[in-house]
Amino acid sequence: MPNMVASFVYPVTMSLIPFAAAALARQDHAGADRIISSAFRIIAILALPAGIGLSVLSTPIMVLVLPAQREDALAAGPHLQVLGIALIFICLMILTNAILQTYGKEKLPIFTVIVGGIVKIIMNYFLVGNPDINIHGAPISTLCCYLVIVVLNLFFVWKYSPQKPRYLEVFAKPVAASLLMGGAAWAVYGLASRVLDGAFLALAQQMFADPDKIQLWSVYLANAACVLLGILAGVIVYGVLVIALRILRAEDVRSIPRGEKLIKLLHLK
Repeated sequence: MPNMVASFVYPVTMSLIPFAAAALARQDHAGADRIISSAFRIIAILALPAGIGLSVLSTPIMVLVLPAQREDALAAGPHLQVLGIALIFICLMILTNAILQTYGKEKLPIFTVIVGGIVKIIMNYFLVGNPDINIHGAPISTLCCYLVIVVLNLFFVWKYSPQKPRYLEVFAKPVAASLLMGGAAWAVYGLASRVLDGAFLALAQQMFADPDKIQLWSVYLANAACVLLGILAGVIVYGVLVIALRILRAEDVRSIPRGEKLIKLLHLK
């Protein structure tokens, strides 16, 4: 699941980074800085809510996608909770790798990935090898691996950028909006799970005669409805916050298809 979300990052980097390279070739450092800052904002707007959303609703989402394997879904939920946060760093790694290549530092991403791989191997050895932690150490080591890569990449981007990127300015609002979104999704899911408990029992009784299947599908349908309501609440809250806090700027969407219409629709500046 984290890799599915991360796959959407590649089109963003492929569409924005060439413009930054062209600006650097013209010695337009201010223009390159604006483009790279836009890339960071777009990735933050996409990756942060996706990662936090997967994390806060990890177990319900796993139950939703594995209806016939409830025990496996419940066991996988804590892993997805950690990997949801790792997703954020996977997306940032993809972007920062592209930025470093734009600066002509294509060897640095290889170095940072090797360092991250070493961190993962060492942490797997100690965590997964610990009987008290076991397989639960695998997602933790994955998170630490990508965290190390991103920290190193961000340092090198800052070091080699003609105009130093303002990371706090770029990430502060998206982080705040994503945390509020995650809280809203979690709260709505929890409230809905109490309200809809047993609400689909009659429907399941109409669909099946087997008592076990009736119970299974009654619980599954209730969980599915709660997950969808939680996601819907998160999307609404996050959309409102993105506009209210002016996280998205006109320059961020001008280069995408129908960007001008989106600028007018959302009254972006």
